[in-house]
Amino acid sequence: MTRDDAPSLNPTLAPHTTPAPEHRSAEQGPAPAAADLPPAPAVPAPSGDALSSTEVEALMGGADASMAEANKALDTAEGIDPDTES
Repeated sequence: MTRDDAPSLNPTLAPHTTPAPEHRSAEQGPAPAAADLPPAPAVPAPSGDALSSTEVEALMGGADASMAEANKALDTAEGIDPDTES
């Protein structure tokens, strides 16, 4: 590109000359008054009923020993020591 091939400058473009606004830090404002807050949702009282061992086992996925043995065998086959890895 030679000097003659250079694009011409737009004479209407000028630097931004308005002053920058004054810096205001973003500090935390005052807490709202309790009267301005919406009411808290109601929290149900605990029922007091406990889960049976069968229900707990169902939630935890059962205690199938063969599944644990299969996972241990897979870990060993992949070169992972199942007794030290978590």
